Amino acid sequence: IQSDKTRRRISQQEISVCCDDLAQIIWKNYKPNLIVAIDTGGSVPGELIALALNISIVHIVVRRNINIARRYCLDPIPLRWIMSTYHHYLFQTVKPVLSVSINTDISGKKVLIVDDALHTGATIDIAIDYLKQSNVSEIQVAALSYVSRRKPDYFVLPPGNYSFPWSKDFEKSEV
Repeated sequence: IQSDKTRRRISQQEISVCCDDLAQIIWKNYKPNLIVAIDTGGSVPGELIALALNISIVHIVVRRNINIARRYCLDPIPLRWIMSTYHHYLFQTVKPVLSVSINTDISGKKVLIVDDALHTGATIDIAIDYLKQSNVSEIQVAALSYVSRRKPDYFVLPPGNYSFPWSKDFEKSEV
């Protein structure tokens, strides 16, 4: 488990460059006609990629119902370690659920799901299941980065933990 302090901070300018690069990679390999951004992490990359590719975007919300605060970064080291481990355990075991869906007809669309990072893949799986039920014709996944062995179809950052401008820990992470 990497603590919040070991995450590499990605600036807004780097996000713009990454999204432009990602859009070029996607367009060479896949021609989606709809982007589905997973809020909140996928909102900014999704919007930037949709703009670069000149295609429509919709947003869905997939959440894990984890009711512990991540304020423990200021606690004494043993408590911080215990809470970090507990949060990681919950993140790995609590199944995410779709809490806001798409209210337009997307059947027959070639869809690109966009998120900031692929961790366990559980959020992406919920989105894929939902889109399959909506009868889309094709689904591929793009993320700025990934953490686990499971890779998105398209990514631009090497595997690792990153803190993005919209991340709760952005101000506390390394530059």
